[in-house]
Amino acid sequence: MTLPAVMPTRRRCWHGGGWSSLVVTLSDCQRTQHAWFRALAEATGGRAFSTHRMDWVWLPETRQMLCMFPTEITEAGLQPALAEAERRGATAVGVWMNAAVREGILPAYRFERGWQPWWMTRPLDIESVVADSDEPDDRVTLTSLVPHQVWLATGRSEDEWAGRSYAYLPPDQGKKHLAGIFDMVVAPEHRRTGLGTALLNALSEAAFNAGAEHLLLNATPDGQRLYRQRGFELIGKGQTWWFHPPEPA
Repeated sequence: MTLPAVMPTRRRCWHGGGWSSLVVTLSDCQRTQHAWFRALAEATGGRAFSTHRMDWVWLPETRQMLCMFPTEITEAGLQPALAEAERRGATAVGVWMNAAVREGILPAYRFERGWQPWWMTRPLDIESVVADSDEPDDRVTLTSLVPHQVWLATGRSEDEWAGRSYAYLPPDQGKKHLAGIFDMVVAPEHRRTGLGTALLNALSEAAFNAGAEHLLLNATPDGQRLYRQRGFELIGKGQTWWFHPPEPA
């Protein structure tokens, strides 16, 4: 079954001394994901650029060239970006899509269907944030990378790295105050120990204190089980397509 492009979820949250009513859509999730990649590119020496009806982000640390939620797949948009990816030595070119856009010419350019982001959301309110932070986990350290915007939660166990995740509250969102949870990783030997929940709780509290009223994230089918237990709801699924350029001879 193909999910519609927009499946809004509405919640009333107590924040800042009053009730706010939020409608969160897939477009919000996509916009926040795109903003995160742009911020990541800027922080790591990458770049964001546009070709014909296609917006791209170059991430040098992972050597990925990513197209974010195009409204149309065109040769005029695809070919210049592929040339730029080759020039920069990209190991992967990805296209993140929503359900309303078809792959079009992507298979002809050797793109293959990839994983699906499961878009999930959760309201933030004082009761849930306080309840989640009642028992802090001493394995988790929270670092503010950009004041009131970007946080890194790192998990360690007996001086061994155990996991990490980021939260990002994009600026200039207008009336909406939405934060994204990104790049959640827990080392295999530390899974099912509560570390993922502890990372999420630390980031949720930081984002809430900075003004976030809702959390957004994209999950895998396996990861969504954790997020459902923490109050997240699935509002839709996307699709990615990937091309892996051959290694130079």
